Amino acid sequence: MRGCIAILLSMDSRVLPLLIIFSIPLSAHAAQSFSDVPQTREEYEAVEDLKTRGIVEGRPDGTFGPDSRVNRAEAITIVVRAVANVRNLPNINHCFPDVAGDAWYVQPVCYAFDLDWVSGYPDGTFQPIRTVAKAEFLKILLNAYGVDTVAIEEYRDPLAPDVRNPDEWYVPYLSYALASSMTATDAYGHLNPGASLTRGQVALMMHRFLLYREGVRTQQLLTVAEKDIRAVFSHLDAIEVDRAEEDVARVRLAIFGAKERQPDAALLKSTETLAEALHSLVSAYRLTQEGSLEPALAASQDAYNLAHSADDGSDAVRTYTDRVRAYAHDIAEDIRSYRAGVKSE
Repeated sequence: MRGCIAILLSMDSRVLPLLIIFSIPLSAHAAQSFSDVPQTREEYEAVEDLKTRGIVEGRPDGTFGPDSRVNRAEAITIVVRAVANVRNLPNINHCFPDVAGDAWYVQPVCYAFDLDWVSGYPDGTFQPIRTVAKAEFLKILLNAYGVDTVAIEEYRDPLAPDVRNPDEWYVPYLSYALASSMTATDAYGHLNPGASLTRGQVALMMHRFLLYREGVRTQQLLTVAEKDIRAVFSHLDAIEVDRAEEDVARVRLAIFGAKERQPDAALLKSTETLAEALHSLVSAYRLTQEGSLEPALAASQDAYNLAHSADDGSDAVRTYTDRVRAYAHDIAEDIRSYRAGVKSE
């Protein structure tokens, strides 16, 4: 083979939204609790909800400090307040050499350490005033709630340009965060696992996590999945296979999370099959780039067949399954045409 096959597809990029079948009850709050978290802020509902649940508190001056960075001691305390009565914690006042016995956070930190929710750094310290990273907070929160990430660890495809290695310690926690709509990619498609968090961001993630557990984030997961489905086609049009691969990985996680809460919903079953069709389609592109034409043909056929199967469950996905079939057909025809041309030379 004398080089990669350039597969240029020009498809109608118009798409229709998936059928909205899940409604999300929005909580209402009578008054603004903190002077610096008005209703115009993204974190407003999250902060008000967590205050009502007794998980977060404000400062003596009536502010919440949504833009203030959260350190590791504060993060632990917030999570412990969500799962335990902080006034009745075991009297443990020694767990790390840099956590003083009279520190205001000693009991929450040692309580979390005793339950294996957190561990120290290789030098044995906890570093309580160090700002907490997104991945660290997710691990603390999910460990505190006993979330089992074993099933989600089977999804090992790259998630974003900055999360491409599935063996990083934080990937299962970040994957679950995507599956429960706790987080999403930023404007650049990144997930930022090492970014430090603000109090507002911590409130948002915890609020979304609690709502997901209560079964009211399914529609949000479908909305996110649909956005990434559209992105798959855009990235394939640009022959940006890495980006399309990441899009599909996030679609699969969103549908996994939604099905955990609504396992019998026909739309979710069809969308799950659509996600597998997209996975096969992207694999066909990847294999073609690598020059593995026979496996690429097989993957394109799998994508085509899975798209048909998705239609059997719900007509709401047909706009997308039609596109999968069109893309799968075109890549297969391009491969066959290329092989025919090689044989004739």
